Amino acid sequence: MLDALSLASLFLAGTASIDCTDAKVLPLKMKLIDFLNIGKCCQHDVLLYDHNNHYNTMSDIYKVKDKLSTFAESTVCGPGALAHLFQPNVGDSMVKAMPIRKELIAKNYFPEEERNAYAKLLVKDIDRYAFQLHCNRDSCVITYMKSGSESDSSACEFRLVPCDNRNCPAKFSYKYQSYHDEECGFKLLPCSSGCEMNIPRNEMDTHVRHACVLRSAECPLKCLGCTAIVQAQDVSRHLNQSADQHFMFVANRIMECQSIIKQLNGRIQVLEEKNAQLERQLHGQTAAARSNVSNLTNDVKKFQKRLGTLETTCRNEFKKVEQDRKNSKR
Repeated sequence: MLDALSLASLFLAGTASIDCTDAKVLPLKMKLIDFLNIGKCCQHDVLLYDHNNHYNTMSDIYKVKDKLSTFAESTVCGPGALAHLFQPNVGDSMVKAMPIRKELIAKNYFPEEERNAYAKLLVKDIDRYAFQLHCNRDSCVITYMKSGSESDSSACEFRLVPCDNRNCPAKFSYKYQSYHDEECGFKLLPCSSGCEMNIPRNEMDTHVRHACVLRSAECPLKCLGCTAIVQAQDVSRHLNQSADQHFMFVANRIMECQSIIKQLNGRIQVLEEKNAQLERQLHGQTAAARSNVSNLTNDVKKFQKRLGTLETTCRNEFKKVEQDRKNSKR
């Protein structure tokens, strides 16, 4: 219920906590309560049950869970097309904001006591005839006991007990304690690889792959050619026992590196010779270019001098012609 309401509020109000207001959350909460349809969840008549209660009430519980998983989409219709257009990573933002939004909703709008009350009403409604999930005695008042605090056989089998496994927050009916224990992710189990460590069920895969001393491990000198596969706890022993072989791997790699260095030195020498030759050619071409530039500069100066002489001669000739024209008019 908390997940459904939190997700719906994210769809409606966005990921900013400041936008999560009473005006937006409280109507969603009312819709969620109506959505649960408490009082009408039992799909079967009492005549469908025999004395052994063969009907499995959990099937209807799972239907309610599936229904709750669609509450946000069916009520708010999810982030719109514009949200995806202006914020392409809106899905990732909501995943990151979900824990904070759940904490906010649980603190201000939907506390645990209220959620438990609705859950009890829902269970009693679904299980009203089978009594597989709640007590059939109206006078039963035992609702919660610490695990192991009640040994009286007359105690209600549906009393709530906490999980004995460390860090597990689950609470469940005493009757189904063994069922929870079989799937609890916090239950300590012997390592499946046999390393004699007790690991929580939900961390077993990570332990077997990355932490178990009996996991298969490659030799740290694989890059030098050692292909040995040993148990993680035997890596140090392998390094000590195979020191001679590893020394040969290192020696061979050093010889390979020396050969490569020798080849590279030869190539460097060739490149240096080519570079020197190119530098000499460039120097010669530069000197020739400078000589050509100097010659061109001298030629330009000579041309400018001749051009100046011609200009002076032309001016003098124009003056003579002008003087002759004036004289002829007189």
